[in-house]
Amino acid sequence: MSDTAKQIFRLAAEGYCCSQIMVQFGLEAKQEENPQLLDAMAGLCNGLHWGLCCGILTGAACLLSMYDKQKAALFMIPMLADWFETTYTQSYKGISCEDILDQNPMNKLNRCPKIMEETVMKCRELLANYGYAL
Repeated sequence: MSDTAKQIFRLAAEGYCCSQIMVQFGLEAKQEENPQLLDAMAGLCNGLHWGLCCGILTGAACLLSMYDKQKAALFMIPMLADWFETTYTQSYKGISCEDILDQNPMNKLNRCPKIMEETVMKCRELLANYGYAL
């Protein structure tokens, strides 16, 4: 198991949801704490708690914005969203929580950690292109 996967499972065991985990990666990399931000990120969990756009994607967009909101908006988030849609629409019919979970709660355990790990790696790649480290 990779260090990234271990960190995802550690954070999930601490009670964080997908969008919170994505932002916590950034906070830990920057050696910062921000409990209010993490509380706010809970609003994006599970596709806005309604099965809409995946919280991993929305959390990752927030993670990128933590580093450089202008470059994130103009370059990194569009690249992330394109990659995410291309990658996961092929596997799961779409990028909403509803599509990814496919009405099976066990898919949260089977699919989401892998998607989180791959998305963290994509964020690392995007940030590195602009001189940032995650």
